[in-house]
Amino acid sequence: AWQSHQQVLGTLLTEHASLFGLRVKVLEGQGFPGGYHYHRDPNLMRKIVQGKFIPYLFHMSWTKSKENKVLFMQQMGLWYIRDQCLNDKAIDILGERGDFSAICCSKDPLITCHYKDQPSIIPCKGSPASNKHSHNFWTW
Repeated sequence: AWQSHQQVLGTLLTEHASLFGLRVKVLEGQGFPGGYHYHRDPNLMRKIVQGKFIPYLFHMSWTKSKENKVLFMQQMGLWYIRDQCLNDKAIDILGERGDFSAICCSKDPLITCHYKDQPSIIPCKGSPASNKHSHNFWTW
């Protein structure tokens, strides 16, 4: 059984590289961090929060569900989609309400604290812990 769509994609890319000569490049390193770094590299996350490192792109891979991905992106100040558009398809919004970006996208990040023990762009000390055995991310 497959554990994620990323495993399937990796397999397909490997097969196409072999069959059709597809050349694949992987975005690696700290310039392109993802959920793996969010969950397992607190030092990198602190550098990002402190503004000492600005990634080119952040992909919340290695995270269990879409709901958790949204929570963690909101907490990191990397979320720009307004709540009223979360469950709607872009095509439906365009057809019913008009300008998608004006309705759904914020110019500024929509920051919300959810967990004090997860990386966050602002201190989330008043929020609950996601794991009862962890400590506050902001206690460095």
